Amino acid sequence: MTSTPLLICLAVLADGLAGLAGGLLSERWMSRHLSALVAFAAGALLGAVFLDILPEAVATAGPVAFRWALASFLALALLEWFLGPHHHDHSHHSPGHPHHPHPGHAGLVGSPSTVVPSLLAADALHNLGDGAAVAAAFLVSPQAGVATAMAVIAHELPQEVGDYALLRATGLSRPRALMMLAGVQLTAGVGAGAVLLGSKLVEGLEGIILALASGTFLYIGATDLLPDLRRGSTPQEARGRLLGFLLGMALVAVAGLAERQVLGTHP
Repeated sequence: MTSTPLLICLAVLADGLAGLAGGLLSERWMSRHLSALVAFAAGALLGAVFLDILPEAVATAGPVAFRWALASFLALALLEWFLGPHHHDHSHHSPGHPHHPHPGHAGLVGSPSTVVPSLLAADALHNLGDGAAVAAAFLVSPQAGVATAMAVIAHELPQEVGDYALLRATGLSRPRALMMLAGVQLTAGVGAGAVLLGSKLVEGLEGIILALASGTFLYIGATDLLPDLRRGSTPQEARGRLLGFLLGMALVAVAGLAERQVLGTHP
């Protein structure tokens, strides 16, 4: 068990680094490959849900895990219906041109004094949930932890690129935008720490959180990211998205298979 907190810390750290990718990678390269990254994230999220996270949740919490997963899925759907859509349409966003607002946060476009706090608050809550999901997964098994961390990081890349571009669109400099994004990444550690503490106080908490993460990841992958696969201005772009989707799912599947071989466990 002594290695579990270390694994959680490493996974949260990797997630935090992924959150800064928008400013560390070439904006031209990201502009050309962002749609494929979104498709990759969709494949990784859906693959992780059905191949690792949800099965682990059911094995840990029992059939009630399906109800928790459905509850989180419906909660996100209702939230969108009442607050307005927040579809993460990254495919038509160019990080190399920061004056184009991030479509995934179209409702936030306005003065910098409104956009920046709203964006950072939403990002902080998102990272809080990611950290909690990663910690719960590692507490269940290393295999579930690796799969969840991969899914979180895969989704983090295109989302944070869009967030970085929106911060730049408000007039923030590159260092200041990166500093703000780095600050909100710390909430992932808060979420992970809360789960580590809560798991000692609430029996079966890990299975419940994994089930909630399953519903959340399923909603994000199926409604926010997967529809982008059907959009493509050129056949080459459409092929890139399809390849990215298949690679994301294959990566999760291969990682899970390798983990089972190393640990000597069974699917």
